[in-house]
Amino acid sequence: MEAVVANVDHIKFDIEVALEQQLGAEPLPFSGMDKSTAAICVFFIDGSCTKGSLCPFRHVRGDRTIVCKHWLRGLCKKGDQCEFLHEFDMTKMPECYFYTRFNACHNKECPFLHIDPESKVRPCPWYDRGFCRHGPNCRHRHVRKVLCMNYVAGFCPDGTECKFIHAPFELPQVDELAKNARKAGIICHICGEAGHKSYQCPKNTDLMDTSDSNRRQEEVPEGIKMPGREPENAPPPQKGFYPARPGDMHVRPGQYISSDQSAMGHQYQPYQFHPRPMFPKPHREQNKERDENAPRRNIEDVVCYKCGYKGHYANKCNKGHLAFLSHKAGPNTRDAGRNT
Repeated sequence: MEAVVANVDHIKFDIEVALEQQLGAEPLPFSGMDKSTAAICVFFIDGSCTKGSLCPFRHVRGDRTIVCKHWLRGLCKKGDQCEFLHEFDMTKMPECYFYTRFNACHNKECPFLHIDPESKVRPCPWYDRGFCRHGPNCRHRHVRKVLCMNYVAGFCPDGTECKFIHAPFELPQVDELAKNARKAGIICHICGEAGHKSYQCPKNTDLMDTSDSNRRQEEVPEGIKMPGREPENAPPPQKGFYPARPGDMHVRPGQYISSDQSAMGHQYQPYQFHPRPMFPKPHREQNKERDENAPRRNIEDVVCYKCGYKGHYANKCNKGHLAFLSHKAGPNTRDAGRNT
């Protein structure tokens, strides 16, 4: 009756327009702030939000099915970029670590899910079909069910309401499904598509450049001599030794090689032994040899700088490391110098 007497559907207040168009909504000072108490951004649902991570409203995605455990503690810094749900939902909470690991949780007010580990094991498709060769060692669950004999014979009048099991006749492909599931988790960071890696991506420009260069190297025009390759009608090599040429492989310039080694130059050799070059000795080793060959002073002329007596070095002094503090220092203390 009110809609007939006083219809107000055509009346729209300014506050409703401001709320729909988000007028006066200022962007956040920095990204990653907690927006769990804010409203849902209507423009993000349509894909027309221009504020990005600085939008003061929540950007909710449908692919988030698990609540963020860091957000529950107030420590999540990703904000809208987090791949988990920032919403307290008991049905989407993560699993309890203690119940999953030890099959027991003593916290009566535990907010996490307590899921029976046996219920997470998938049923064995081969056992459901009739036989599993792994037997009790199978990693999947074997659920004992009674087979419907009418369905095996060809027709069951009860259909889907039958209390017995109707086994599928097609062969299960568990390995292929698992392989496809693993491929689905691989995402190429070049094209963003799932199922392959970057070095297998057809849009990888680096891979295309290397394949083109390899193809150009294989296609050698006639009449051009490549390094390390000899023409078909080349004369037989001469015997003897001669300096290495630039085309000879695995040989340093300036080294003399035999004619037999030159004949093998067109083949790729895995490894050839070469004598180590004689490098000049370091300056430290030269000084060491010079010091060893230098004439030494007589032990009677050596003065110990600790005790001041002659006849021994400081490292052989038997008066200790505090001998220089003694008043009984030797008469040669004044003339003592640093021994080298």
